[in-house]
Amino acid sequence: MPDNTNTPLLGKKPPVSRPKYQRRRSSFEASSYNSAGRSLSFNKKHLLDEDANLPGLNLLQMLCLTVCMAGVQFTWTVELSYGTPYLLSLDLSKEMTALVWLAGPLSGLLVQPLIGAFSDKCTSSLGKRRPFIIVSGILTCISMVGVAYAKEIGLAFAEFFNHDPDVIKRAAHSNAIIVAVTAFYFLDFTLNAVQAICRALILDIPPLWQQDDANAWSARMSNSAMVIGYFVGFVDLVKYLPWIGNSQVKVFCIVAIVVFLITLAITCVTTKEKVNDKKEDLDIHQAFRFLPRPIQTLCNTQFFAWMGWFPFLFYSTQWVSDIYFATHLSSEPEIPVDWAEGTRAGSFALLCYSIVSVLAGLAIPALVNYFKHIKCVNLLNIYTLSHFTVAIALISAYFVRTVTWATIVLSVMGIPWAIVLWIPFSLVGEYVSYEDEKRQSMISSTARAPSYAAVVAAGSSSEEERQESNDEFDAGMILGVHNMYIVFPQFAVAIVSSFIFAASDAIKDGKDKALSSVTPVLVFGGLMALIAAAFSRFIVRVTTL
Repeated sequence: MPDNTNTPLLGKKPPVSRPKYQRRRSSFEASSYNSAGRSLSFNKKHLLDEDANLPGLNLLQMLCLTVCMAGVQFTWTVELSYGTPYLLSLDLSKEMTALVWLAGPLSGLLVQPLIGAFSDKCTSSLGKRRPFIIVSGILTCISMVGVAYAKEIGLAFAEFFNHDPDVIKRAAHSNAIIVAVTAFYFLDFTLNAVQAICRALILDIPPLWQQDDANAWSARMSNSAMVIGYFVGFVDLVKYLPWIGNSQVKVFCIVAIVVFLITLAITCVTTKEKVNDKKEDLDIHQAFRFLPRPIQTLCNTQFFAWMGWFPFLFYSTQWVSDIYFATHLSSEPEIPVDWAEGTRAGSFALLCYSIVSVLAGLAIPALVNYFKHIKCVNLLNIYTLSHFTVAIALISAYFVRTVTWATIVLSVMGIPWAIVLWIPFSLVGEYVSYEDEKRQSMISSTARAPSYAAVVAAGSSSEEERQESNDEFDAGMILGVHNMYIVFPQFAVAIVSSFIFAASDAIKDGKDKALSSVTPVLVFGGLMALIAAAFSRFIVRVTTL
């Protein structure tokens, strides 16, 4: 069990400047880290004094850099709050809807590592990240239009190829499903690309001692965008903005496009990147194969943690909606159910959840920093506690019978959500900070040392050091591989959910049956969170001496 020492990101400032050479794969042997996650050979006193005094980003620059994450998260709220109900409104089965969510893990598995690797080596005059943000952003807007106007596009195709009204009606319905599903897949791919590039940009621009601040502001932007997004989804948009569209989904998508474009434009215009003049071969396989041990232990936890989170993110709106309709039966059975009414109830619950996450995101880091002298108050203990909170909340969903209690359960989930957006990325930044400090120390010592050949002759170079001097990797690749452990469970949850839905629908009605077929999926997520809590106790941390 590793000793949970305080992170230097909460106290001491690591060096400001990054090494100008590319990051290399360091020694990944277990002996490189002791049980406390400390380096046995590195000492911070070797850092250059001038590096520690360089200025960082001011508040306005930090806000402009991280505001892109607000646009990304606001766009995600459209899919997360209206995706499942919208697809079900097109008469798509719950089993098929679960398979549609495979778009997320597929995009994360294919797009994010590749887009991160290509941008790492991009030599465009616009910078490494900006060209990919622009192209992916435009494609995301096109995808949103496809989601908003799936029925109209489907009808247009049906009328173009057919003339019989009955045939047009059937074809329009089928076409609408095809367009909607295709648009959702395309949206997942392009939005994942934008998110990956924005996270990489946040890793690139701030100096190392501001990485924790940058991650904190990124989380605040995301949480604030969730509050606004779920509030917008809860409001009857057609009533207030009828000139934009005649359905909730249409108006929501158009509003999201506007917010998305504005936030990306702010980041692209105000953030200055250095032109990358060195292009090398990609090495995704090597980065995945030789993942550093501290990152590997974090990734193991992240896998099961997100096995718990994705059922909640995918189906929480539908869960509240099902409970709403089960407890608000219509007095006139011949009147069709308005799916948007139940979805707004789900959006309100998610609004409460997002408000709690914003408050928790402001309070928890401040409390951790204030009480950091207390041994039990540290990132790993808080991270473990967040998994237990997720487990209790999701497992309790089985006993929920009212919309009020469902809203309370979702609100509680806002606390661990603030933590999952903060601590894992701080741990990644902690490792990057440690490696850069170590390498800067090596640079300064190498400048004063004899030649490499002389060092080898003297027997001072180990096999790991020789490998480190020859085998390079970019820290951005670590972030991409870390993200793959987030999208793998998304793929698994989409498949498992389809089987759970089928089994749940096969169960005969009874007094003990849950009000929603989504409930067993949430309970499954709670069980996965318990496993994540166990794995979190084995995370290895790196801190300076």
